[in-house]
Amino acid sequence: MKKLRSIIALSLLVFAASCQTRVVDKLKPMQKNSLELYQKYTITTNEPKVVKMEVLKVDDDKIYGKTNDGQEVNINKSDVRTIKKTDWISSILIGAAGILAVIFVPI
Repeated sequence: MKKLRSIIALSLLVFAASCQTRVVDKLKPMQKNSLELYQKYTITTNEPKVVKMEVLKVDDDKIYGKTNDGQEVNINKSDVRTIKKTDWISSILIGAAGILAVIFVPI
């Protein structure tokens, strides 16, 4: 029973940490409606820099936002490599479905 609890806890942790939706990358270029305002995103720039911020404004050239520290950040759209959005609800549902499948499907 103790082993099952540790497996469940580890599975939930892995699913919650790894489930991010790629909004922008090389195969999905940025469009006008790619980013939703006042949502939190993880932005990776061409120089190895990762910025986690809440998007406040998007114009033709830049993305404006605020980090968790309250710092205002401006990123050029041409410098963006990838943009990811964490989707906690779907990751929890996927994790729960996986765990239920393991428990209730006989092996």
